Amino acid sequence: MRFLDRARADIVSLRGYFRALRAVQPIAGAPARVFPTLIDKLARRHGERPALLSERETFTYRGLADRMNRYARWALAQGLDKGDTVCLLMPNRPEYLAIWLGVTRVGGVAALLNTNLVGQSLAACIDSVAPKHVIVAAELSPQFDGAEPFLETKPCLWMKGEGASRLPCIDHDIDKLSGAPLDGNEIRRVTLSDPALYIHTAGTTGLPKAAVVDHHRLMLAVLGFAGILDARPSDRMFDCLPMYHMLGG
Repeated sequence: MRFLDRARADIVSLRGYFRALRAVQPIAGAPARVFPTLIDKLARRHGERPALLSERETFTYRGLADRMNRYARWALAQGLDKGDTVCLLMPNRPEYLAIWLGVTRVGGVAALLNTNLVGQSLAACIDSVAPKHVIVAAELSPQFDGAEPFLETKPCLWMKGEGASRLPCIDHDIDKLSGAPLDGNEIRRVTLSDPALYIHTAGTTGLPKAAVVDHHRLMLAVLGFAGILDARPSDRMFDCLPMYHMLGG
């Protein structure tokens, strides 16, 4: 019986492996096909079907693309050059994904900060990627305030959400921008070899270090994960991991 159970498990694993292999095989042949462009395609295909659900907000596929495009235009309006970094200190919510999708859509790099870090450790993570901007969730602003005195870099600071703060609220800028698909003058050439994310290591033997995740690795993770799970439109997945982590994000 154990042999049969093991054989069945091996067959399931092999099927998942081959599905993942089939899903990721076309990636290298389309160097300009990066994850944010997939969101545009999914928005056209699935429209008002739910994409991300939470207690704070719910995005349809079209709504997610809308928010992504607004943040992309915000990045362009801030003069963000290709390769410039935006740090994101925010707990799990659909808007979290929309922000880093928008930043990476126009060639920026999103640094996903561990929301459990404080003081010098948090400041060291920010300094390690030399960001041009840092976006802080309103509920985490006291945490950021405790780290700011240790910062060596001087990025532009933004607050996400309403609350008493000395920081400008990014929501006011985002609400004024269009969520329509980017036009030819706004689109920058972003390829699989370009960096997309900085995800920090655990720092068990020292301060956390920033690991670079390029668009190729990101596509491998997204499509490979979907292939292994045999994900289908009728499936619903619960994310209990922090979105600043590679697996949770």
